[in-house]
Amino acid sequence: MPRTRRRPRRRASLRSLVRWPLVALSALGTSACALVTSLPEATTLDARLAAFPTENLPLERPVTVHWDAHQIPFVEAATDADAAFVLGLVHAHLRLGQMETARRLSQGRVAEMAGPIPFVLDLDHSLRTLGFGRAAPDILAAMPEDSRRWLERFTDGINHYLKTTETLPHDFAVLGLEREPWRPEEILTIGRLAGTDINWLKWVGLLSQRDRPDFARVLDRELGYGRLAPTSAAAVGRSAALTSGQERALAVLLEILEGWGRGSNSLAVAGSRTASGAPMIANDPHLGVSQPNLWLIAGVKSPSLHVVGLMPVALPLFAIGRTPEIAWGGTNMRAASSDLVDVSGLPPGTITTETYDIPVRYWFDTTRTSRVSPHGPILSDAPLLPFRPDETVALRWIGHTPTDEISALLNASRATSLEDFRAALEPFGVSAQNFVYADRSGTVGLVAATRIPRRDITAPERLVQPARVVSDWWTDIATTADLPVIADPPDGFVASANNPPGPSPFPLGWFFSSPDRIERLSDLVRTRDEPWTVEALARLQTDTFSLSALTLRDDLAARLDGALTAHPLWDLIAGWDGRYDADSRGALAFQAFFVPFATRLWEAADRPDDWDGGDGKWRVLEAVRAADDATLRAAAEHALAEAAKPLAEYRVWGDIHRLRVATILGNIPVVGGRYRFGDFPTGGSQETLLKSAHEETAAPHRVRYGAQARHISDMADPDANHFVLLGGQDGWFNSATQFDQLDLWRAGTLVQVPLMPESVAENAYVSHTLTPAR
Repeated sequence: MPRTRRRPRRRASLRSLVRWPLVALSALGTSACALVTSLPEATTLDARLAAFPTENLPLERPVTVHWDAHQIPFVEAATDADAAFVLGLVHAHLRLGQMETARRLSQGRVAEMAGPIPFVLDLDHSLRTLGFGRAAPDILAAMPEDSRRWLERFTDGINHYLKTTETLPHDFAVLGLEREPWRPEEILTIGRLAGTDINWLKWVGLLSQRDRPDFARVLDRELGYGRLAPTSAAAVGRSAALTSGQERALAVLLEILEGWGRGSNSLAVAGSRTASGAPMIANDPHLGVSQPNLWLIAGVKSPSLHVVGLMPVALPLFAIGRTPEIAWGGTNMRAASSDLVDVSGLPPGTITTETYDIPVRYWFDTTRTSRVSPHGPILSDAPLLPFRPDETVALRWIGHTPTDEISALLNASRATSLEDFRAALEPFGVSAQNFVYADRSGTVGLVAATRIPRRDITAPERLVQPARVVSDWWTDIATTADLPVIADPPDGFVASANNPPGPSPFPLGWFFSSPDRIERLSDLVRTRDEPWTVEALARLQTDTFSLSALTLRDDLAARLDGALTAHPLWDLIAGWDGRYDADSRGALAFQAFFVPFATRLWEAADRPDDWDGGDGKWRVLEAVRAADDATLRAAAEHALAEAAKPLAEYRVWGDIHRLRVATILGNIPVVGGRYRFGDFPTGGSQETLLKSAHEETAAPHRVRYGAQARHISDMADPDANHFVLLGGQDGWFNSATQFDQLDLWRAGTLVQVPLMPESVAENAYVSHTLTPAR
């Protein structure tokens, strides 16, 4: 049974940052000078904490930082400015190497680390065309003074650590990084990378299929059926317009975008359904399963903030958290936050050209250009995207406008009611979120937060929109106040799993998740007779049941009327309980059957390109219900024959479904082994609550993204907050807390992180007093 541990100890392993330039970094294998640096010696928790600066700091007043045994910090400061500064110190202390990599990635500076590789230069060119930092100056200028000061002091904390630390992280030597002061605009640029619009992933797949004679049907299916899951980056087809190197770089670009926020589960249960009689909340965000984790667990108490929660690395905010009054989490709304715009008819003078130098490691800088239209950057100039040569297509994105997520989430952390919480989120823009909420007074609710054009119902009829139509849509932008909100529903819970947040008079999005997770969450809550506890919610977060897989199996059995029962492998599938547990042979059998069955089904319908493993099993189920019995029987018999080989070679689901423990440097040829720390069987699948997305194959494969952090809070007790990371807090190689939460995560165990200062101090491993400079 999952349990909560207050101060568990040590060791295990995992993977590094967004899976970004896996291909690019592999080129470093030919650069011996970059790889002679050996890994740091094993570092104790005491040694790592001793490296944290405590004296002669630019503070107004002394600050206390309590660290627990997992190197989770809680900052107590007499001023907000000091709190922000110390949080910046904390992020730099724990994740400086990761932050520096993310900074260069968000700015299109990968060649600065990887060297003169043509497709890496194309990757940088494409990232710069996307322009994650385009709105940063306007965002900073429009920020309220208190938010701007918070951001500036957080940046000061990073810079102080970077300037004064004697020993830099291992990443600096391997990637050729240098000390370079941070600017607040760069923090905002990383925030925009984290706010990537997931619609872009689907667009790339659709753009590559536009020459199909039945593309109108494909577009109608994709844009008209928003309940289907988005195309996976791995499933994007080959484009004849791209070279093989560009295709590899495109795959990396899509991995980058995919890793920053594809999905999540979030649940708030009213006190009528809990053992404590107060609401409880459970969140598990789904991001790239890479190391270091994209989150930090932290806490702070200052004059205006008192919160524990999950902070995105390098960002001065709590995206998931708990205060004395409220708790919140969220899932990506998958809102229609962007449009592709045909700007070929605009007057020439309205399009400008940007020229920039791209620094290249071991080589001369190179110069590239991009164009910008009144609607936004011209994506067709990006060398990796599958546009036609005669097209001029721009990207209109809310992320290129001055929305203010830092102010929104800082003020949300100060809210005391659902109304206050929703009002605080008014300036929020990207990425669009369904925020799930609970408070001490007993309210549970959901707030949809973003900014989105009020499009008309015909919007899905085109992939690339006329400029005049987009101009009309974008003159009327809806904000959080115009979007769905739920408060105290009669069922006594709210849940979100990337499904539509509620009815709306204008389209909210096209590519919502398949219904598996939201239906499973809802069914488990509705049908539970016993009160919910932390342990019960922890079990829910690790649930591996697939409704769509079991429905597909049962529909086939009913349609084929016993024709499959003669085959011995079908007995194994028929007896499967629908759970993708790591030790399940039934899950392996179903997967070995499902992949060749779905492939043959699409081939029989003369639609081979419709088979896309990233779209989940509901689409295949629809095809089953549309096919005749003879076609189904032939596909099933073929699949059963094909399934025999993987079942003879492998024993259970975890033999092929693997969680590799490695940093990004583990992908470097020859020496990458020193950065790989393990390879584990794991449960879950594409559509289970324990999300572990993967290529649809019956061969061994690795989890690409999924559940990589968890949070549970009970509003009855301000100290009843429980968190765990897939990995650990520390990004320092060979640190005692680099991977110390991995075994806890795999077991469904969480770490208690108290909120009240006296409890924090009582349970601290070390407490530091930070003193101002004289």
